[in-house]
Amino acid sequence: MKSHKHNNIVLNAEDKFGQSRDNRSPPEDLTRLGERAIKLLNDKNLEVSKVRPFFWSLVETYVDRFQLYPFDASKALFNQLELSDYPEDTVLRLVKQLESQFEKSHGRPLRKSTLLVCQHAALDDEIQELRASLKYAAMVAESDE
Repeated sequence: MKSHKHNNIVLNAEDKFGQSRDNRSPPEDLTRLGERAIKLLNDKNLEVSKVRPFFWSLVETYVDRFQLYPFDASKALFNQLELSDYPEDTVLRLVKQLESQFEKSHGRPLRKSTLLVCQHAALDDEIQELRASLKYAAMVAESDE
């Protein structure tokens, strides 16, 4: 497993939430939501199983409203893979899924090697059909003699 460097500067949730991009105050509902998130994150007995549904519901609501994620999804994926040292089975499954979705969306394989494999498989099928036809023709010829 790779060793990961950790940032020694740790902000608590209140500090992180308080960092805004501009000086405008958030609406009161957002302030209450932020306070709830801060309280949840600063709980000493915090469990992932309790906090994950809360934040996932926030993300889903954001996506429903704005049709985009509130973070860079590609970066999040790579960060997650890095945390688990790029597990082979997960990466292979993701690659296959991406290639399959790409082909469905664009009507062609993502990589030329995939196209060559598909063409080779089709050629193998044709050769097998020809062999079967020749065997059948030979059997018919023998039975006629």
